[in-house]
Parts: sequence; C-alpha cells; structure tokens
Amino acid sequence: MTKDWPTLNMGLLSVIFLIAFGADARDLPTEHTPGSEYSIDYSDLDLILKGSVLDMGPSTHKPPNSKLVKINGSRLQIGNTRITHQEGNRVMIHAFEEPELIYLQKMRNDLLSIQADLPLAALSKREQLAYWLNLYTVIVLAELADQYPITRLKPLFDIDRPDAFVNQQLFRFGERMISLADIEHHILTNWTDPVVIYGFYMGAVGTPNIRTSAYNSAIIYDQLRENAVDFVNSMRGTQMWNRSELRVSKYYRRMAQFFPNFDDSILAHVQKYAKPSFRRRLITVRNISAEIEDWHIADLYNGNLSQPGGNYPRITKNAEGVSYKIGLPLHVVQFLRERERKISRQRGIVDIEELPQMKKPD
Repeated sequence: MTKDWPTLNMGLLSVIFLIAFGADARDLPTEHTPGSEYSIDYSDLDLILKGSVLDMGPSTHKPPNSKLVKINGSRLQIGNTRITHQEGNRVMIHAFEEPELIYLQKMRNDLLSIQADLPLAALSKREQLAYWLNLYTVIVLAELADQYPITRLKPLFDIDRPDAFVNQQLFRFGERMISLADIEHHILTNWTDPVVIYGFYMGAVGTPNIRTSAYNSAIIYDQLRENAVDFVNSMRGTQMWNRSELRVSKYYRRMAQFFPNFDDSILAHVQKYAKPSFRRRLITVRNISAEIEDWHIADLYNGNLSQPGGNYPRITKNAEGVSYKIGLPLHVVQFLRERERKISRQRGIVDIEELPQMKKPD
C-alpha cells in the first residue's frame, strides 16, 4: 500500500516571522490539493514514540482486580486510585532529560515553520490531517516534558479557562500565533468524520491514546479507528451501570458538536465501535450520562518520582564509571506487575470483532 511520494523532511527549519496576529480556526489553511504527491517525513517523531511509549494493551473493560498497596502499612496510597488507572498507553516522561526536551522543542518548531518551505494548501486533505494531529502531539509532549513532574493535567486542558495552556496562543504559525484549541477547532470544523476526535493526545489517562508511531496520511483513518475502538471499549471511555445506564467520558461533551442529539448520537457512536460482547449489552441501555474523567498523567510514575519515606531510585555507577538509576518506587513496581498480569490474562482470549468497513475519506 506504500507509494513512492516525494517527502518534505522537517529538517532544521528556522524561519523567523516578524508579524504575529491571534488566530482562530478560520485563519488556518483550509484549501488542499487532491491527489497531491507531497508528504511530510515524521521519522524523527516515530523514533521518539517508539522509544518512549509503553503499550498497555487493550483494556479488559472491567475494574482492576487489585487495589493500590498502602505505603509502609499506613492508610496512605500513592498513584492513581481511579478504576481507570491501568488503561491507556504510557509515555516514559520521567526518562526525558534536557537533550530530549530540546529535541522535542526543535521538532515542534520545525513543524510550525514547515509552511515556509511548502504551503499546506499543496498537501492533500489527509496529509493535512496527519500534520495537524502530529503537531498537536509534539506540542503536548514538549509541554509535559518541560513541566514534569506533574500529576494532574486538567488545569492545562480546561477549555473553559482562558489561562489554560490549551487556550494560550504561544506558537507561531506563519504570521499568526496559534494555540492547541485553535488546532482542535480547525480539525473539528473541517473534517466531518467523528473519528477525528480520537487523534487529540492530551497526556491524560482519560483522553485518547498516544500511539507508538506518528500519524501517516496513507493509513490515518485506520489509526484513528484503532484509537476509537480502544477508547470505546475501555473503562475510561464507557461503563455500564445497572444494565440500563451507560456512563461515558466527559471527553464526549467536549466534542459535542459531533453529537447534536447527545444521548442518541453517543449511543449510535458507541455501538459503531463496540466489540461484539459489549455491543450486545448496549441493547438494554435507557439512560446515558457523561460522568467519567481521569486527568492523571498517563506516564509510568503518575508524576510521582518517589514514594513517602524518600524511596527514590538510587544512583549508582558501573565499572566504567557511568551513572544509572536502580530501584523503582513501590507504586511503579505495582503498576508494572498489574500490567503484566493483565497482558497474561489476555493471552489466548479471542474476541472476534464485526466492525464497519471504513470508507476512504479525502
């Protein structure tokens, strides 16, 4: 399915624009070139994602069997105590140091300045979608790496707070300053398939998954569909209560423009991506409520680099004098053990999916 298209490498673009204006979705490029042979090379983003994202595997769509271990026999627990705490891929942000942060910032700036070499209007609509989603991901990764350690991300992504990071127009795109909210609104306005909502990586457990590779225009709708199936069939996306109530993520309220008659639209959307065993349970649904959220950071440590009592990973040196860390906080050890148990239980379990065939949008 591959095609030898010319690629535009992000390289080390460094165009400085002298005039900056605020932007809204209408200011961002909407024209595109059907059948364009231009594509953008995201091999550097692939490298970052493959080296730093821990694949957690599909959700069991059930509450976890074990509870967090209490610290030193006390009542104190550390880590994410929600029933969604084992879900969603994790980024090893704790391992990012200054070189990785600089690399992410450079990648972000290269993407923002790419229009200096090639106007986005010269790209196909699919290639533009891949561009915006990959740019969104890189901006978020760079910000989280810069702020780490951080545990709860809602203050950064609260769309109703003007001072939230998501609303701040900090990024120069051409002659404009844009925000994550501008990119969000641009995509939601110009792409009509609701599956695009699963492409916004916000760094939190209760938001769509980060992938282990960049978005690729040739397969982007398949990638988004995988994210949709993952989210819909997870505790962070949907939960059944008393057979008749379907609780869904508050994230769907954020994307409500795709769900005008919310209850009916959401139920139909969930049915579209539900696995067969879950889809059968949806027949009895009578009420829908948007109540689920988990804004804990989706990293390995939950933003806690130590546990009470000062159990930090110890620094030691090998025979060559190279420093490295040994030992993990208890909450990290437990998290990894739970992941292994979950993956072990899933081996040999087969759930045949009968999902709709994807049409090929532009």
